[in-house]
Amino acid sequence: MVCENHPQGVVLVKFKDRKDAQRCIELMNGRWFGGKQIHASEDDGSINHALVRDLGDDAERLEKFGAELETEMS
Repeated sequence: MVCENHPQGVVLVKFKDRKDAQRCIELMNGRWFGGKQIHASEDDGSINHALVRDLGDDAERLEKFGAELETEMS
């Protein structure tokens, strides 16, 4: 699953066999992809990565919305 809104670019991969997951982590951790280093680890499920967003984007949207409101009130 690709977590598109996550600012760090998180991808979650599920495996049926834990040994296969461990092999993937060992193989992928530290490799480079698209100019960025991959951090591969087991997810403990404590964070819903799909809901994490970049707060800077929210601030930008709020500024734009405020400007639109001011324009409408003028």
